[in-house]
Amino acid sequence: MLDAVRSLLSLTVKYQHLFINYQIRDTNPHDSAIAEWDENTPLTIYIRNTHDQSITVQIKGNGQKTTMGSVTIGDAITVSANSEESRTLTADTSGWLPYIYATVSASTAPTSGELNITAITIKEE
Repeated sequence: MLDAVRSLLSLTVKYQHLFINYQIRDTNPHDSAIAEWDENTPLTIYIRNTHDQSITVQIKGNGQKTTMGSVTIGDAITVSANSEESRTLTADTSGWLPYIYATVSASTAPTSGELNITAITIKEE
């Protein structure tokens, strides 16, 4: 039991913000900041959409820290207006690339609200 408690105490949570309070007012695609993904560490994408319209989020990855030449990771995620969604990526189920980012768009231009997307990892130190 003591070993389990020690293990929990040595966990490091890392937050990488892809979008912070980002306002979308059109239907164009928007690329986020680029985050790093450590191999063999599950990564959770947490999305909070307070816009008055649904948005579509596509996670993308690359071997280099650039959006040029990136590939899609998994299916697109539709996030309804004023709601949250999350997806967890693991190397064995979604493939692994060291850099990830999100491309987001709205089918109907939002008139209010904002978007926050965070990549979260928990790693045992």
